[in-house]
Amino acid sequence: MIFGYSFVPSQIYVSGHDFIAKSVAIPGGCLIFVLCCRKFANDFQAWDASAKTLILSGFGVLLLPFIFGIVVRATVLTAYPLWAAALMGKDTKLEFSVDHVGGPSFRCPNRVDLARMPTMTGTLCGVPDDFRKTLHQGIRVMLTGRGTADGLFAAEIDVVQ
Repeated sequence: MIFGYSFVPSQIYVSGHDFIAKSVAIPGGCLIFVLCCRKFANDFQAWDASAKTLILSGFGVLLLPFIFGIVVRATVLTAYPLWAAALMGKDTKLEFSVDHVGGPSFRCPNRVDLARMPTMTGTLCGVPDDFRKTLHQGIRVMLTGRGTADGLFAAEIDVVQ
């Protein structure tokens, strides 16, 4: 197994399973919304509730369903291809297009974001700075690493000629 490389699901897998992922994420987000509304209503009815409690409950109502939905969707889209790549993967090449070349950040130095990928799944970290300077939005890149047709652990990146 390969550890330390970014896992990227294939664009074909993501586009083919996005409806299923949204079908799980949307009801899950709605459930979280209902639970947060219930908590907010209980806090609002309590006579001894502080302003801090009401603000935190309101924060939960407004943001937690969206955060939960994003995390669930990303999990549904990456769980199977990640395990398949780790357990049954072979040397694989997959083609992607670049969406954004980001600067250094605390969690992901020398970042490259891939196009048409859901949040939390299409980011490569640790791409050499001199290579990143040759990339721009829309350019096609070939990722090489251990994986399957559904996704791979990207070990190398090259520009498609």
